[in-house]
Amino acid sequence: MNNRLNRFQLTLDQKLERLNEALERMSVRERYMVVFTTVFVVVVGVGWALWSMHRLADEQQKRLTDLKDQMVWMQSNAVTMKPQGEGQLSVAEKVQRISQQQGLSVSSQQVGEQLQIVAEHQSYAVLANFLMQLSQMGLSVEKMELVSANNQIKLTATVH
Repeated sequence: MNNRLNRFQLTLDQKLERLNEALERMSVRERYMVVFTTVFVVVVGVGWALWSMHRLADEQQKRLTDLKDQMVWMQSNAVTMKPQGEGQLSVAEKVQRISQQQGLSVSSQQVGEQLQIVAEHQSYAVLANFLMQLSQMGLSVEKMELVSANNQIKLTATVH
């Protein structure tokens, strides 16, 4: 490790020496122009990189806010979500099919005619899409609860 560091330092010193020699061969005016242009390019490059990161962070923050707003809307309207049509599958089979399509591990328990489901994921969007798919498959969401803990969001819902 120390040998590599010494070789790197030696290579860097040699390149800096060659650069210094090249600058000494130039006129004073050319030196100022080279140094000024180099500083300008470095400042513009760093500024552009910072601006790009800031723009990307703003986009992600907006996306997160939109997803949270969508989940709040879904929580407040969960009771009014009605089925769009009836299928040949049972409630448990529909939940299993949708959870497999979404890549979610869902546990369910039959309680009378209703099915209580529990799913966990890191993303509100995945859980929101799961609920939307349930509704599109003809299931009504009677009760829903979201709890966030340990970087996971736990969805508990009762459907029929």
